[in-house]
Amino acid sequence: HQLSQRDLEFLRLMAEGRSLSEIADAFGISYKTVANTISLIRTKLGVSRTADLIRVALEMKSQA
Repeated sequence: HQLSQRDLEFLRLMAEGRSLSEIADAFGISYKTVANTISLIRTKLGVSRTADLIRVALEMKSQA
């Protein structure tokens, strides 16, 4: 489950508590694009719930 640089940046912003709308604004893309990307990241990481995704993001942040 190789994450792209963009995937990692989305996870970093989620770990900071940013909403999907805020992430979309930060990248100048649509909310739907962010939502689709987050869904793909969940699939890559094998997690089904957003809460689990945020947990992974926080773990990654603490290791950085």
